[in-house]
Amino acid sequence: MKRIAVWLLTLWLLACGGNAEISGDYAASHQGLSGPVDVRMTIEPDGNGRWEIGGENMPFLWSVRSGILTIHAREGAVVEGRREGDDLRVDVPGVGQVLFVRRK
Repeated sequence: MKRIAVWLLTLWLLACGGNAEISGDYAASHQGLSGPVDVRMTIEPDGNGRWEIGGENMPFLWSVRSGILTIHAREGAVVEGRREGDDLRVDVPGVGQVLFVRRK
């Protein structure tokens, strides 16, 4: 039993590798159908995150593998992105590539 716990802990630590580097607050703006849309994205080191759009919070789960950020929305959508320096470029369905700038 102890070996299983150590093995699971090792897998969890490997899966979380690099999470501290990408976690933080990000902001983006894009042109929507009715005008500019401001989006805030918060990425927590524990694999949870949320988007804030127009006062609405939308939680998601995220992971990074082979340099690709994968966001799993609660509604079932999967969104991918990559780091660009300190920022994140995310391919949002129906919108296209959106640059999320890390907030200091």
